[in-house]
Amino acid sequence: MKTIGVMHMLLVQDMDRAIRFYENTFGFTILQKSAFWSNLDCGHGKIALCSYGNKTELKETTLIIEVDNYKDAVDRIKESGGQVLKVAEPYEGAPVYNVIMIDTENNQIVASQMVEA
Repeated sequence: MKTIGVMHMLLVQDMDRAIRFYENTFGFTILQKSAFWSNLDCGHGKIALCSYGNKTELKETTLIIEVDNYKDAVDRIKESGGQVLKVAEPYEGAPVYNVIMIDTENNQIVASQMVEA
């Protein structure tokens, strides 16, 4: 068996709105799109958006999107309709800035920038 890659699935209420958020905020591109299931290329993996059984309450997930400028990510998240909950500063053992955010579909995710050594 050969591992092909990693995909993370998020539940969405509005497929077009969700795609716009990830395109505008992080520059992801559409690989496949339907009202039920869409795949987005994020460079080193894929994000799957699925409208099956979606819930409107906050959906916590472990999706982390690595960025090169967390301050720019904060601005883009807000401009694209997302909500920034907090920015966690680096500390010993965790050399990253973590932008904890909620996307337009109420998924809680993190945008993370590594601190250069």
